[in-house]
Amino acid sequence: MKYSNTEKIKKIKLTDNNYYVILDFDKTITSKSSIDSWMAVIDFDIYGEKCKKEIEELNNQYAPIELDYTLEEKVKEQYMVEWYQKSMDLLYNHKLTYLNLKKALEKNKIEFRKGAKEFLKKLKEKNIPVIILSAGIGNVIEEFLKKEACYYDNLFIISNFIEFKEDKMQKFTGMMIHSMNKTLEGRLPEHLQNRIEQKQYSILCGDIVEDIQMAPKENLQNTITIGFLNNKIEENSKFYQQNYDVVLTEEEATFYEVEKIIKERKEEDLK
Repeated sequence: MKYSNTEKIKKIKLTDNNYYVILDFDKTITSKSSIDSWMAVIDFDIYGEKCKKEIEELNNQYAPIELDYTLEEKVKEQYMVEWYQKSMDLLYNHKLTYLNLKKALEKNKIEFRKGAKEFLKKLKEKNIPVIILSAGIGNVIEEFLKKEACYYDNLFIISNFIEFKEDKMQKFTGMMIHSMNKTLEGRLPEHLQNRIEQKQYSILCGDIVEDIQMAPKENLQNTITIGFLNNKIEENSKFYQQNYDVVLTEEEATFYEVEKIIKERKEEDLK
C-alpha cells in the first residue's frame, strides 16, 4: 500500500452517516483477471468466431491506448470514443438479444475482486449510498449483481445501458460513457443528488488514472481516492501516485484493504 496524500487523509473523519462511495466496476469491483462487461455480453458459441475475432481486434488495438498515460488527453479521448462506438456498433451488427446476454453471463467468468462482495454487503447493512459509475454495460452489471444477490437498494448504477424491445437490442440509451468522461455531473436523479450533498465525505475506488474524475473536483479534498494498479506496475506507479491518495497493488489490491482504510478513519474519529 502506497500513501500519496497522508495529510489529507488524516483530516477526514468518517462515521457511518457522513460519507458515500463511488466505485468503478470492471477491474475494480471485479478482479484484474475477470472478463469485463463488454466481453461478458457475448456468447461466442451463439455469435460465432467472426464476432470473437472482431472484438479481440478492437481490444488489441485500443486497450493499450487506454493504459498509456503519456498520451495527450484529447488524443486519447478521441481513441476511446472510437473504441466504444465500434464496440457498440458490433453488438448492433450481431443482433444481440437480452436472452443471449443472460446466457452469456451464465457461462462467462465475471469475478469479484477479493473482499468486494463482503464490502457491498456491509455498505448495504449500514445504508451507505453506493454509486457504481462504469464505462461498461449497465445491463451486464445489473444482471451480475442480481445473480450474486448483491443488487441492493442502496446501489445506483450509471453506465451504458442497452434498451431492448421484445428481446431485441434497440439502442444504447443516454450519452456514451467511456473511460475519459466518467463524471457524476448531470447523471444523478434528484433524490440521490440531494442525499449525497448531505454527506461530508466520499470514498472513491478505480483502476485507471482517469477514474479520479468520478469525484467532482470541488469534493476531492473531502474524498479518499483509492487506485487499484493492475498492470504495468513499475511503469505506471508514478501516474497513480500523482492522482490517487492510496495506491494498492499485488496482494494488497483487495477490498479488505479498503475496509481497513475506512476503519482507520473511523477509529481516528473516536480518539
